Amino acid sequence: MTVTPQYDGVRDGGGHDGLRRLVDVLLPGIDRFADLLTDRITEGEDAYRAHGHVTHDQLRASCADNLHSMVTQLGRDALDLRVPHETGRFKAEHGVPLSAVTHAYRLAGRFLWECVLTEVGDPVIRDMPHVATAVWSVSDTFTDAVAMAYRETMSERAHRDRQVKSLLLAALLDGRLDEGTHLWECADALRLPQRGAFVVVSAETEAGGRPADEDALHDVEGALRALGVRSVWRQEDDAQVGLLSLRSPGSLAPAVELLRGRSIGRVGVSTLFHGLEQAPGAFRQARLACACVEPGAREVASYGDAPVRLMVVSAPDSARHAVRKVLRPVLELPQHERELLLETLSRWFASGGSATETAARMYCHRNTVTYRLRRVQELTGRSPTDPVGASEIHLALEAHRLLTAPPPADPSNP
Repeated sequence: MTVTPQYDGVRDGGGHDGLRRLVDVLLPGIDRFADLLTDRITEGEDAYRAHGHVTHDQLRASCADNLHSMVTQLGRDALDLRVPHETGRFKAEHGVPLSAVTHAYRLAGRFLWECVLTEVGDPVIRDMPHVATAVWSVSDTFTDAVAMAYRETMSERAHRDRQVKSLLLAALLDGRLDEGTHLWECADALRLPQRGAFVVVSAETEAGGRPADEDALHDVEGALRALGVRSVWRQEDDAQVGLLSLRSPGSLAPAVELLRGRSIGRVGVSTLFHGLEQAPGAFRQARLACACVEPGAREVASYGDAPVRLMVVSAPDSARHAVRKVLRPVLELPQHERELLLETLSRWFASGGSATETAARMYCHRNTVTYRLRRVQELTGRSPTDPVGASEIHLALEAHRLLTAPPPADPSNP
C-alpha cells in the first residue's frame, strides 16, 4: 500500500484552526486507531472474519494507510485518492465482495468520528460543525473512490477472463488441443464439462457493416444462462462463435429460438455432440450451416437440414462450375428478363412443380409460367419438368443464390 505523505496543513480560514488542531491530535495515534479499527471490521464484517480473502496483517495495514490518508486530508478541497483506489483494486483482486469493502469504509467513517469525539480539545469543539463536515466529506469521498476502483478492476478482470476464454475456445475449435490433459484443462478453464450435450453456433455479425461487440456476446451468454444453457463465445472477423453446453438435448430448441430472436444475420448450428474432442468437427458444421442460409437473410439453420444447400457450400468451386454450366445463358440475359426467369424457377420448385400455384404466387396467368419454363429449357437445354433436368437446374439455382453476394446497400436509401 502507498502511504499518503505527512500532513502539510490545511488552508487558513474559518474552522480550519480546529481542523489543524484535530489533525495534530489524531496523527500520533494512527497505529493505535488502526488496531482498533481492524478489530471492529473483523467483528462487524463476515467477509473479513471467516473467508480468508485477506490476512489480518493486510487488513491492519490497509486500515492504517486509509486512516492516515483520511486524517491528513481533513479540510482539503481536492483529495488525494490514491490510497482508496489502491485498496479497491487490492480487494477486488483478492475476491473481497464489494458490499464488504464499502461496509468496512462506512465502519471506518463512524470510527473516525468517534475518535474525533473522544480525542478533541476545546479548539476543536468550537469548530465542531466545520469538523463534522470535513470528517464525513472525507469518509464519503473515500467510500465512493474505493467502490469506483473496485468496479474498474472487476471490469478489467472480466475483460481479461473473456480474452483468455476466447483464446482457449479458438484453440479447442481449431483442434489445437491434445486429447487428455490439455482437453481437461481447457474444459476446466472454460467452466464446461468435458462430456455432455454440446452444439457449436456460428452467428453472422455484420449487418450494414456493424460488427457485434463484447457487450452483445455477454448479453447472449446471460440470456442462455437463464435457460440453463452454459456457453462460451468469441468474436471472429465475421461471426460470433459459441460453444453451448446444454442441460439435455431438449434444451436445444429453446436455445435456438433465443438465437433466432437475437440474430442480426445468418446463424448456423451444428449437430449435437457429446465430447469436447468433437468440437472442431462441430465448428465446421456450424460454419457450413450458416453458409446454407441465403446471404442477407436473418435465419437459423441446423447442419443437415438442407442437403442440397449443404452440398453447394461444402464444394463451392464445383457449385460455381455448375452455375456456369447450367445457368450461364440465363444469367447473361438483360437484368429484368434474367430476374423474372430466376424468380419463376424459384417459385416453381417451392410449389412442387405446380404451374397453377406458381402463377398464383407471381400474380400472372398459368400460361405465362409455362412459357417462361419453356424459355429456360431453350436457354439451358434442360427441362424444369424432367427429373434429371430439374435436379441440375435446382442445384445450380441454389448455388447461385448462396454463392452470389447480395448487392451492397444504397446508403442514400436506408
